[in-house]
Amino acid sequence: MPDENLKVFGIDLGTTYSAIAYVDETGRPAVCRNTDSLETTPSVVFFENESNVVVGSVAKNSAITYPEQVVSLIKREMGGKAVYDYHGTTYTPESISALILKQLAQDAASHTGGTAHRAVITVPAYFGMLERTATKNAGKIAGLDVIGIVPEPVAAALHYEATSDAEDKTILVYDLGGGTFDTTVIQVSSEEIVVLCTDGDDHLGGADWDARLRDYLLERFTESAGADAEDDEEFMQSLATTAEETKKQLSRTESRAVALRGAGSSARIEVTRELFEQETRDLLDKTIEIVRRTLKTLADKQPGTTIDEVLLVGGATKMPAVAERLRSEFDWEPKLHDPDLAVAKGAALYALGRVVHREKEEAENAGGTTAEVNTRVAEAVDSMAKRTGISSRTLETLAAKQTRNVLPKAFGVKLVDTSEPDWQRKPQRHYIHHLVHANDPLPTEVRKLDAATVEEGQQGVEIELFEQSGVVAGPELAENKALNEGKGLIDGLPPLPAGSPVNIRMTVDAEGLLELNATEPSTGRSLDIKVRVSVRSDEEVAAATEVVAGITVSS
Repeated sequence: MPDENLKVFGIDLGTTYSAIAYVDETGRPAVCRNTDSLETTPSVVFFENESNVVVGSVAKNSAITYPEQVVSLIKREMGGKAVYDYHGTTYTPESISALILKQLAQDAASHTGGTAHRAVITVPAYFGMLERTATKNAGKIAGLDVIGIVPEPVAAALHYEATSDAEDKTILVYDLGGGTFDTTVIQVSSEEIVVLCTDGDDHLGGADWDARLRDYLLERFTESAGADAEDDEEFMQSLATTAEETKKQLSRTESRAVALRGAGSSARIEVTRELFEQETRDLLDKTIEIVRRTLKTLADKQPGTTIDEVLLVGGATKMPAVAERLRSEFDWEPKLHDPDLAVAKGAALYALGRVVHREKEEAENAGGTTAEVNTRVAEAVDSMAKRTGISSRTLETLAAKQTRNVLPKAFGVKLVDTSEPDWQRKPQRHYIHHLVHANDPLPTEVRKLDAATVEEGQQGVEIELFEQSGVVAGPELAENKALNEGKGLIDGLPPLPAGSPVNIRMTVDAEGLLELNATEPSTGRSLDIKVRVSVRSDEEVAAATEVVAGITVSS
């Protein structure tokens, strides 16, 4: 039995379905089945009462009879400040996601016959630092030791490389999941995986195709049965489930007959794949627009780079229209790569690599000659190989693999707009000046801004940090989110004339730590801000951890 301290898991925390995997004794990633003996679990939470929560298929089915007590698509709210109240307890997107993670960990422990404590969790590639930190906090709240956050396309590429000859290729990952979409260009070699650029939409996914088909079925039902069933909550919930199942069936068949019953009436509606694709064409158009935007970013950043392969990841890519459209638009031959499970399996490989890397670091940090360090490293890897049943060569390969990422969204500081001639007589207009930008390689280079005071006799300078809300968001204040604990003041200054310089420097490290220094040069007074970007304080995370620990989660 593998050493419990070395057992690690990869978790695909999806918008509509989630999965958890580990690397088994043969060195291959394996997915843990849940209590329904399925490899994926619906990312749905049913708050049955104040102490019991149900996650998964039962929760999804409960939405029909208890819609006000069921939460789904919570991933779309990660990084936001939304709160929910159930049975007198307040929950955040992080704590609701933690309940899903807690159930996944329980399923993994049952499947492997041990414990499931250490994990890597995946996120969409375009998730900003706010969303990534929120995801890591969700893991903490669930009681997990989160040893890494990895972008979903990177995880998918790791799994693809492990099951193919993917060396020295430039791959575009088209990831259309249940609730999110992103495109990412990745260069894969034997030594590293490098993210070149990414783009996406956190409110576009298979659930939107489901909703479109649901609305169509409702309209046809109303016309055919002559009854208005929109106020029938049970019918509407059942209709949503029927729409999702019909969508999946239309990926395998040309047409389906859908029988509906509600509001005392019934109807039989024929739905063809062609009709479904017509009804949802604009949704697919949005993904193609994002692909084109991604290719333009790639051309600007690395001219002459061509796409060698296209991987389809995410359950919604099983819709035939996706591959057909990519062929017609770009003359690609996309590969459907284990769409439901590739991300979880790749995350498991990444997780094991992180553990091996830590073992090697400890051996190297012990000091000594090069020969002594190499011996200790070899002994550590051999010992781990014996305890896990995985070959030393496989472990060495996983540990040696480097992943280099890009900044998903821009960071900047709030400034006063002084461009209009009479700006002093008008209410102050603020905007965000971005110093580091989306798709900058991580860690970023130091970026500088020569700002200035705006008022005569000014004796303090307030600095406030923001992250852009969307991949293509601009400088408008409404298009950016203020960072928790990303605010400070240079005070105690002598009265300064308007236009006095303030020098600002910013950088973001490989792990997402943002560092800013602002200095008023005449006095040397300065402000340093180091912020691990988050919308929740440590105290809020600790309080949520206590709440979730006291809740029984079942499936």
